[in-house]
Amino acid sequence: MDKTVFESFEDYLEEANYPQGKKKIMQAAVDLISTRSYHGTSTLHIAERAGLSQATLFKYFKTKDDLLTAILHPVVPGIFGSFVEELLAFETTEERVRYLVHDRMSYLKKNRALMKIILQESFSNKKLKNEQIFIWNAIQDKLRVLHKELLADPRVNPELTIPQMVRICVGPLLAYFAQLYIVSDNGEIKEEDLDLLEKNRFLGGLWK
Repeated sequence: MDKTVFESFEDYLEEANYPQGKKKIMQAAVDLISTRSYHGTSTLHIAERAGLSQATLFKYFKTKDDLLTAILHPVVPGIFGSFVEELLAFETTEERVRYLVHDRMSYLKKNRALMKIILQESFSNKKLKNEQIFIWNAIQDKLRVLHKELLADPRVNPELTIPQMVRICVGPLLAYFAQLYIVSDNGEIKEEDLDLLEKNRFLGGLWK
């Protein structure tokens, strides 16, 4: 496995060259924060869930913020690693949109605990806002390439900006994810829903 790309957070931890105690703490933090929220989860809760002491937790992470950073940083290469290159390998906008919708929705489902943390904390957690800056810096070059390729299709709105492209491509997926796994927390992805997203929300937003 490419060490910079993973299909699930569990895969990442399995491949990471970390002590077992550190892995247990990171997994316990994801499990608890995704259900209790960041502020509703203490380091004591995390240590107990991992079956370790707080002293062991602080051996690996000086603060809870440091622990959150260690958890979230792998999300970026996981989501965007070679994905844009794979997307650009398709010839038509329709093929690219279909791959985007189905592939990334599968990824979001596999990593729903992490994504719940990001969505639930993004507006209130200062540390997470800093992570958003990190995410943008990590992907902006890839987004420029994708934007240029999309505009090469004469059917695409020539005035489409990069921020608009991101909203069209990310917004519907996150909204559908939130409906399934935050509002109800017991949803199943339906093929017909993805087809509707693909045709109405994505392609409808890109065309002139």
